[in-house]
Amino acid sequence: MRDGTILPADVADAVVERLKEAFPGETVYTDLTPRDFERPSNMVELIGVGFDPLSHGMSGVDLLYKVKITTFSTVDEVHASHLPVLDLRAMLVLGAFAAGYVQVKDRAPKVRSIEADTSFFDCAVVTLTLALTLDRADFVEAELYELMQNLELKVRVKKENDNG
Repeated sequence: MRDGTILPADVADAVVERLKEAFPGETVYTDLTPRDFERPSNMVELIGVGFDPLSHGMSGVDLLYKVKITTFSTVDEVHASHLPVLDLRAMLVLGAFAAGYVQVKDRAPKVRSIEADTSFFDCAVVTLTLALTLDRADFVEAELYELMQNLELKVRVKKENDNG
């Protein structure tokens, strides 16, 4: 890997920072919550890394980071949340990424997609996909075929008639 490569952990850290700005004073967990975790809070999990192999032709490729953000509200004695509060928390998570990118080191992966699932009774789950455009040569060396090494070009020049 080249110096300055953005690792998946760097992306997760940047998402955590964005959530801390959106929910000041609340805890943001990564990967797992402890048994008696605090509510309200959020959790960030990197759930996938992939490529969009044809995203930029033969020169570039989009590296995709898929992040699951779970937002928790307070619950009552039967462990149920107030559903409109969960909807609002989901909207706040969506809004935290409305700029369309996330600053990660000196790069800014674009928000490729983001959607919220508010069908649960004690949390809402937001799935965020970030796309970072990279040079394909970072992963594979360019191949130069013999046919590509030589270029023959015929030029025909039309001369104007100087018969005054």
